[in-house]
Amino acid sequence: MISLDVFSDLICPWCYIGGRRLQKAVDIVQERTGQEFRIRHHAFELNPTMPAAGMDRRTYRSEKFGSWERSRQMDAGTVSAGRDEGIVFDYEAIARTPNTRAGHRLIALAERESGQGAAMADRLLVAYFSEGQDVGDIAVLARLGAESGLGDDVAERLDDPALEAVVREDAQLAEYLGLSGVPLLIVGDKAINGAVPTEALVEILERHATEVPDGTTCEGGVCSA
Repeated sequence: MISLDVFSDLICPWCYIGGRRLQKAVDIVQERTGQEFRIRHHAFELNPTMPAAGMDRRTYRSEKFGSWERSRQMDAGTVSAGRDEGIVFDYEAIARTPNTRAGHRLIALAERESGQGAAMADRLLVAYFSEGQDVGDIAVLARLGAESGLGDDVAERLDDPALEAVVREDAQLAEYLGLSGVPLLIVGDKAINGAVPTEALVEILERHATEVPDGTTCEGGVCSA
C-alpha cells in the first residue's frame, strides 16, 4: 500500500481539479500494476484569518485579486480546465467564501471513522464549487456528514479537540515544508505542486509503484515491509 499525501483547501478550484486527476491516475495505475494506493488529505487554509462566518464572495475576491473582473477571468480558466475532468463549476451559485477549518475537521472525522477522508474532501469540493453550498456552515457540514454515513450527531462531534489537533498538526507540517499554495502531492520523497495532468501523474505513480517491493507499505515518505 502506497500512501499519497495531498495538501488542499476547500476554496481551491485547482485542488478540486487536481484531486479528480489524481484519482483517475490512481485507478489507471492500480489496474495496470496491481499496486494499491491510499490518498490521504491534509488540511491547508489559504486564508486562516477568514472570519468564522466567511465573507461575501464578491467582496473577498475583489479585494484579494484587485477587481471582480480579474476574479471572473480566473474563474473562467478553472471552468475550462474542469470541463475535461467532468467538473461543472457554478460560480454564480456561490454567495460566500467560507472559513474552511470546520470543513477540514469534518474530513479528519471521516478519515478517523471510516478511512474516507479523501472522499469527504471531494464531496465538500463538489458541494462548494458545483452546488454553491456554504461549507463553512456547521449545519451544512453536519448534513453532508450524515449523508456520507457519519451519523446524525456530526455537529457535536466536530467540536472534538482531537479533530482540531489533526488540523493544527497539518498546518504545522505545511509550515515546516514551506508550503504557500495548494494542491501539493507527496509521493515517496517527492513533492509535486499544482494540478498535474493525469498522464503525468500516471507516469509518476507507475515509476514509484515499480520501485516499491511487493508487501511494502509507504507512508509519509517512509517505506516499511
